[in-house]
Order: sequence, then C-alpha cells, then structure tokens
Amino acid sequence: PPFRIGPGTLTGLWNQALSYLSTHRAGLLDTLLSGLGRLVELVTAGALALFLSVFFIHSGERLWRWAGDELLPRGARPVWERAGRAAWWAFSGYTRGIIVVAAVNAVLVGVALLVLRVPLALPLTLLEFFATFVPLVGSPVALGVATVVALAGRGPLTALAVLALIVVIGQIEGHLLHPLVMSWAVRLHPLVIAVSVVAGSIVGGIIGAVVAVPFVSVAWAVLRALRSVPP
Repeated sequence: PPFRIGPGTLTGLWNQALSYLSTHRAGLLDTLLSGLGRLVELVTAGALALFLSVFFIHSGERLWRWAGDELLPRGARPVWERAGRAAWWAFSGYTRGIIVVAAVNAVLVGVALLVLRVPLALPLTLLEFFATFVPLVGSPVALGVATVVALAGRGPLTALAVLALIVVIGQIEGHLLHPLVMSWAVRLHPLVIAVSVVAGSIVGGIIGAVVAVPFVSVAWAVLRALRSVPP
C-alpha cells in the first residue's frame, strides 16, 4: 500500500536490484563518493550560513554602517544607503509573502487530501509547502505528484478530485494570494517572473529557480531606488 504491489513483484524487484548492484559496483561506488562530497559541501555551507546569520542578526546595522563608512567615499554613502534599504525591503517583503502563500497553500492542500483520504497526506502537504517557493510551477508539480498518489491509492475518482483541487488552488493563489500578499513586495509582471524562474532553473537548477524571483525583485528595487535619486 498505497501502490498495491504484490509480494512476488517486490521479490523480483529486489533480485533485480541486487543483480544491478553486483554488476555496477565500481560505478556506484564512485557516484556514492561524489554524492558524499557534495553532501559535505552542503553541510559546510549550511553551517557557515547559520554562523554568519547569527552575526548579521545581532549586529547587522553596525556591519552595514562600517561597510559604508570605511569602503565608500562620503559622496557615495547616501546612494549606498538608499539602494541597500530598497534591496532589504524587497527581499524581506518577498520572503514574508512567499512564506504566507506557501503556508496557505499547504493548509488548503492538506485539508483537502485528508478529506479525500489520500495516502501520504502529510508528506504531500509538506511537498506542497516547499514546492510553492518555486513560483508558478512548483505548486502544480507538487499537486501532480499528489494526483499520482491518489490514483494509485484511492482510484480515478479521487485522482480527478485532486486534479480539480489543482485548478482551485491555482485560482486562489493567482487571483487572491499573490495580488494581496505579494504585490506590495514584488512589483514584477508575471511574464518577468516566468522568465526569471526558467532562467534561474537553467543556470542553477532547483536552487536557481527558488532564488531567481527574489534576485530579480531586489535588482529591480535597487534600480528604482537609484533612478529616483535627484541629480
């Protein structure tokens, strides 16, 4: 359960997996070592980010003023301050907005999956929450996974109900949540958001797709702030 796979099928798959492991042992070992190296890099980067975040939260204002006073000429400091404030407000506003949108989406999806008695409702709810951080495409992909699980565990009628849920959630997110929550933080056209997500995914994969929209929104906020500086 929930995929209704018999014991004989599982035994056959297990034997095939053992045969594949014995045949491709060397290549799999190299892949494993490479994956462990990337995992170490990820853990190291996460620890460094946490370490730096503590100091940014504790003394971010002093660090910002020191950078402006020590690294910039006096005439450039007002522009530096104006651009930095605009970048911070754009980034913090986007972060708060996307968390609110993701939480609302996850609650709606979780309640619907529990009502429909779809298996793995809690993991699918968490998947919906994190997938929403990829604008436009993350939520439909997560609900597509939920549709496959519903089809395997509850049958075609429940899968159709989850498909209808995709349409409803998309309408709520596109016409209610994003205009109300995100419009004051990210003043970008939907076409710009779509192109940013595609470009970010090409350059940096999933991480690039996640950071593309806040990066573009910060750049646009800084540009607007600098453009409005009187000559």
